Amino acid sequence: MKRPTLSDIAAAAAVSRSAAARVLLGTGGEHVRVSAVTRARIEAAAGRLRYAPNRQAQQLRGVSSKTIGVILDSLNLPVMSQRLFALEGVASQRGYRLVVGRTHGQTETLEEYVADFTGRGVEAVLCLFDLAPGRDERAKACFGKFRKVVFHGRPAWPGGYSVRVDTEAAINDCVDHLIARGKKTLALALGNFASDELMERRRSAFIRRLARHGRKGFVWDAAAGDGNPSPDILDRGIASMVRECRADAILASNDIWATRFLLQMQKDGLRVPQDVSVIGYDNLDIASVVSPALTTIDQCHDEYAATVLDLLLDVAAGRRLVTGRRIRTIKPRLLVREST
Repeated sequence: MKRPTLSDIAAAAAVSRSAAARVLLGTGGEHVRVSAVTRARIEAAAGRLRYAPNRQAQQLRGVSSKTIGVILDSLNLPVMSQRLFALEGVASQRGYRLVVGRTHGQTETLEEYVADFTGRGVEAVLCLFDLAPGRDERAKACFGKFRKVVFHGRPAWPGGYSVRVDTEAAINDCVDHLIARGKKTLALALGNFASDELMERRRSAFIRRLARHGRKGFVWDAAAGDGNPSPDILDRGIASMVRECRADAILASNDIWATRFLLQMQKDGLRVPQDVSVIGYDNLDIASVVSPALTTIDQCHDEYAATVLDLLLDVAAGRRLVTGRRIRTIKPRLLVREST
């Protein structure tokens, strides 16, 4: 099928091409005026003919590409996909499109995406992955002089931009909630906190919050290289936390781990939450359908997406932002369900 042109829309709406361009492309400045009735007729014709602007042709004329590049982590895809879908929805509402790549810190892959995105004329790039130790220097090298970049968690260079989810606030809410429920011995189940910056932040927050309550807890490390321990490893975690250390509450690394803990403990004759409470992380679909339903942390992806896009558009436009506005923080929510 022949792609409809701006002239086709103008003819269908019985208006000039400049009037159609004013409504659909925002060109013409104040020299072209269009009434509300005419605007509605042009928009209706564009919808009827399924008109979409030719972004490449616009770029050649110096018009915004209306395109954002996103590089997401190949690990923890359930969470990454939720964030990506939320961002796509917000971007679409504002007339933007996403170009997406995926990597897990491989420098060569990151360089390829940066080259591809800049070649496509993207206005800004979102790096939707945590900067593990050493990755910030690699990211800085890969992006070179291109600095219209927003990072997840923390920026890769001084004066950079990022949107973060307040991990410490999430852990604090979990600990406070469990202690308020009368739990005495809390355990935190993580993976590779010695080498994973995000896991270390959770561990440190957990220890600090317990100390504030005058309590002691312990941390179990699954030590799975890819962050996805086998069921056998998770079952050994139950033995360590519940059987050996007598934990009566577990904060799991994510909802998948929490579900395994919950189901295996039930199989072993333990009651949840009477004997052991369980809290997950990420608010995946499984958290609400397992029985008992999991208390979990909701990372507020819709709010995250709106905040990220606002910052990306500020960066793309070259706006000067004060230091406090370069890094923006999302407060997650504790969703209390039957498992606590």
